[in-house]
Amino acid sequence: MGLKNISKDRTIVITGKHGSGKSTIAKEMFEDAIIYYANDMEIPDVYSLPKERGIIIEDIHYKPKTDEILNVLRNYTGNVVMTSLNQKDVPTSIKNMVKFKRAGTTEYLRDEIKKLAPRCEEPFSNERDMFSLIMEYLKNSDRDLVVDLLKFNKPADTQIMTWLIENIHPNKILFVDGVVKRRWSQRYFYEMLGYSYNGKNYSRPSFPKRGSYSKIPYLCRRLKVKEERLLRQLLKDEEFADWARTKLNNSECRLLGLGEKKRKRRKPKIKMNKLSDYYE
Repeated sequence: MGLKNISKDRTIVITGKHGSGKSTIAKEMFEDAIIYYANDMEIPDVYSLPKERGIIIEDIHYKPKTDEILNVLRNYTGNVVMTSLNQKDVPTSIKNMVKFKRAGTTEYLRDEIKKLAPRCEEPFSNERDMFSLIMEYLKNSDRDLVVDLLKFNKPADTQIMTWLIENIHPNKILFVDGVVKRRWSQRYFYEMLGYSYNGKNYSRPSFPKRGSYSKIPYLCRRLKVKEERLLRQLLKDEEFADWARTKLNNSECRLLGLGEKKRKRRKPKIKMNKLSDYYE
């Protein structure tokens, strides 16, 4: 029963983009709520806050004062509602004490603007993460816009090349990668990169996968050897190879070419019955 009560009384965090109505939903839960912003919370006496009014904490994704928020959550569980743009930017200590609720995909602010000004242009933001930036680069044929997005977001050259090489033929970006990349100015690099492709990729894009790291440096530290070249030379010595097998498991031995470790077979213990075992 205790766990059920805790999960029911947990503070709700409403997540959604700008204009999704998350603040409106939070205000509808209380008649006269006290509103704070997470980055500007200063409550000298948390016990002086009236519980009957309720508390709304806005934008806990942006530089929240975690200690102040946790103090409020511990003392006003069930009477607090918070808002955030997303779930990943909420501090872990706060995540453990709350439950999340989506505001929905309806953009109320955009709908209200269209009612007031039906001929207005939709707002456009140049801010992009790496995923959406690559999608614009591959599919958008307006290359001037793509170049502006690259200049505004300034992705790292090695990172964007790693993402593009999975979807574009290397000949199209070979000159940009081999000659322009860090020898000329950054603006010229983004311009050459943006105009070197037409942006009419209608296939499903593939994205790079994280590669596996080599375990050889780790094994060198395990065997107290400074570098791989020296380790390879020492493994040619039978005595050192036998000693190394005692320090490593089977998979590590196979990785160094030492073969399988010999397993010790345990002899089964035969229980010898005594004459007294046959008497009750």
